Amino acid sequence: MKIFLKEKFLIAILVLVLVPLLVVSLLSYFSARKSLMEGIKNYNEILIHGMGIAIEDTVLSYKELLESIGDNINYFSTIEEKKDFILKTKEKYPYNIRFLSVLDETGKELIRSDDNPLEDRSKRPEFLQVREKDYYLAWLSFNPVVDISTVIISVPLFFEDKFQGALVSEIFLSNIWGKVMTGFTSPKDNIYLLTKKGKPVAEILANDEDFRSEDLREVAKNFALKETVFLKEIDTKVGKSLAIANYLPALNWELVVFRPISEIYKPTLILGQRVIAIVFLTLIFIFIATIFLSKLIVEPIRKLHKGVEIIGKGNLDYKVDIRTGDEIEQLAKEFNRMAESLGQSKAALEESKTILEIKVQARTKELRELTEKQEEIIKERTKDLQEKMKELERFNRLAVGRELKMIELKKEIEKLQKELGKFRNTKKPNK
Repeated sequence: MKIFLKEKFLIAILVLVLVPLLVVSLLSYFSARKSLMEGIKNYNEILIHGMGIAIEDTVLSYKELLESIGDNINYFSTIEEKKDFILKTKEKYPYNIRFLSVLDETGKELIRSDDNPLEDRSKRPEFLQVREKDYYLAWLSFNPVVDISTVIISVPLFFEDKFQGALVSEIFLSNIWGKVMTGFTSPKDNIYLLTKKGKPVAEILANDEDFRSEDLREVAKNFALKETVFLKEIDTKVGKSLAIANYLPALNWELVVFRPISEIYKPTLILGQRVIAIVFLTLIFIFIATIFLSKLIVEPIRKLHKGVEIIGKGNLDYKVDIRTGDEIEQLAKEFNRMAESLGQSKAALEESKTILEIKVQARTKELRELTEKQEEIIKERTKDLQEKMKELERFNRLAVGRELKMIELKKEIEKLQKELGKFRNTKKPNK
């Protein structure tokens, strides 16, 4: 199979330009993908840690609020004044505080902000613990329908450094979502906040149901039970995800975030699209460059090839018109000179052929005349030879006849000699 010059230029440009570009682009893509993954892991680790701190600060801020309320309660001497202050305080935080309760030093309720009957909390941890520590905090419930989590917080009450009881409250952690949402960068993330016993405190599920899965809640629960802190890739029913777990020791809670790997690699898709765009533009450039090179190099060579065919058919007067200002134009001029030289050589050859034909004709005529003369001479010589042959034949016949007669004569002589000998022999005895 023939590969023409245009295809060779295309192949050469593809090898010299596109292949290195593809190799560099792919290496850059995978390197960027790897660096991006490492950077995102580090970023997410810091982000989740920051989210945990924000959640702890949010919850503990309620503890500080209760301590401030407890300090103010001591300024009131009667139960009625204290109750009035508690009710006014709750009205300031209608969406955050479910109720407030004041306990005496024995653990019995003195005041409640709601209409429920007073209780004896002396055996409950919210009272027992504040006697030994400075505060008590525990998760109570989570309502996934309205996304509300409730915790109980109690702080001790002191007057002149003497334990006077406790201030107990149930807090709606509705604004905990705002703290969690600071790290919610993708609608396909699943975020779980659980107690160390695996009970849900808060949840943010992916907006897209294709990225939701019950096994994620179970995985998060297992992390919480083990008080795990880690960052790794795991396989789930909704695909591969980056799991980030962060334990919040101040609250005994576990924050777990599942982020789809596909979302993490989304920036690399942009890089991939850029690589494809670069390759596409390079192909367009190669196509244009090939056409341009074809006009600069291939077309003049085609003209030269056409001139070779025309001159090869005998038209030595044809001139190749190429004006490229480079070696190809010089080659075309040399080619035209060669064709001109061939034309001159052909003309000289034709002239020599004509002269040779004239000489051949003259020589042929001379040879023909000489041949005719030689034929006449040969004819005459043949005629003389024929006459001499006839004479020789006649002489030969005469000679043969004479020889025969001589032979007969010799025979007669020998016969006579024999007879004469016999005759002499017969006469000898008579003497």
